[in-house]
Amino acid sequence: MSIDYTNKKITEYKDFVAIVEEVGFMPFSKNSLGFINLDDLTVPEQWHTNLPSDPWPWRVDIERDGKAAYGKLFGKKPGFISLKWYPTFLAARRKGRSFQEAYSDGLMSNYAKQIYNLFEEHEILAVHEIKTLLGITKETNSQYEAAMCELQMGMFITVNGTKQKINSKGEPYGWPSTAYSTVETWVGQEMIEDAESIIPEDAMDEILEKIYEFIPDAKRTKLKSFIGF
Repeated sequence: MSIDYTNKKITEYKDFVAIVEEVGFMPFSKNSLGFINLDDLTVPEQWHTNLPSDPWPWRVDIERDGKAAYGKLFGKKPGFISLKWYPTFLAARRKGRSFQEAYSDGLMSNYAKQIYNLFEEHEILAVHEIKTLLGITKETNSQYEAAMCELQMGMFITVNGTKQKINSKGEPYGWPSTAYSTVETWVGQEMIEDAESIIPEDAMDEILEKIYEFIPDAKRTKLKSFIGF
């Protein structure tokens, strides 16, 4: 039986972490499925205040602290998956495929392959570095965004910290930029092997069962786009 978070409001990071670990996964904001999310657990007045109760930095903190993955994971929008549930989602999303196998099966675009190939030579790349290496322009930015979403929903790359921008004089400037790595780099080989030992169909059933705990009447059509399989 799941805990009812309908009227729950939090103001502390530790409570956010506890709920993500309790539920197992969570979208960042309101979603078509109506699944528990950080927006609903907080009030608008908390946001962007730079106070400890401000939820905006929590998305960075929870990934940095190794408590959960963060990225575009639900319905092509941001969310969190706890470390406990991460192998289950890997099994359900990848179904035992490597990126090359997924690409060969027509499940990944050529643009996604261009981005993924960058990580063969660079362990961690920030957004501005990826765009520079690929020569992204205003005209190609939409393709870039779509491919980054593909790679995150497919669980081949994930957010891995931030990087400071450096100018030609070697001086830092601007806000830190979100950085990415392959999932293998972020979680390590042991978790990849754990995921490979899970039957994909069993993983999908486990995820669906958890969602039905919170939303018993969830529609299959909405579920498919939300969970990505």
